[in-house]
This record gives sequence, C-alpha cells and structure tokens, in this order.
Amino acid sequence: MEKITKETVQRMTQQLHQKHLERMKIKSFCNNYSETINDFMIRYRQYDISVLEKNINNLSLNTLLYTQKLTADFCAKYILSENYASCVEETYICVGDVLSAQKHITKKELLDALDKLEKNDS
Repeated sequence: MEKITKETVQRMTQQLHQKHLERMKIKSFCNNYSETINDFMIRYRQYDISVLEKNINNLSLNTLLYTQKLTADFCAKYILSENYASCVEETYICVGDVLSAQKHITKKELLDALDKLEKNDS
C-alpha cells in the first residue's frame, strides 16, 4: 500500500481533474452534436420542441408531423405555415392532417394556437 503523502494527493487530484476535463469535453461535444438534427435522425428518436425549433430549416414538415410529438403552438407556428415548407406538398398540410397525426392535440387547442399566432402577428 502506498503511503499517502502530499505529493500523492496532488498527483491524484491532478489525475481526477484531467479525467473530469476529458468527460466535460465529451459531454460538450455530444451536446453540440445533438443540436444539429436531420430528417433521418427524427425518425428514430423523439426530440424536445426547442431542438426541433432550432433545426426547423433542416427538417421536412411532413417527417416532423408524423414522427414527433408536437405541441399545438409548434404546429400552428411551423407545420401550418407556408413559410417553413420545403416543397409544394408541405404547403397542402391542413388542420385535419395535424389532428390526424397528432392525436393528443384537440381541434380547439390547435384553433386557439392559430388565433394566438394571428393576434401576435397583427
């Protein structure tokens, strides 16, 4: 057994500090990496609304609609807006499509979110 000296404690502290820094670098890399997502990725995992919003220009609205659990506000702002459509087909997404794909959203919730969005735009 090694005798505990001041030097031993310092060496062990430096080793722990180095390991901690390495873990933090890996964690930081993973967090930054996960911030950029694409259509392929959202087919296999659920993402927070904030991550979806940050990546809205990288994602197909149809893929979003049918693979992610979305909020009424998100659907009103992005899915039902022609501003974020990346192809002609996405401009045809309607309230019925959203309600069909997002069973947890009621018609009232979605219409209220659209009204709120319209009031904010005025």
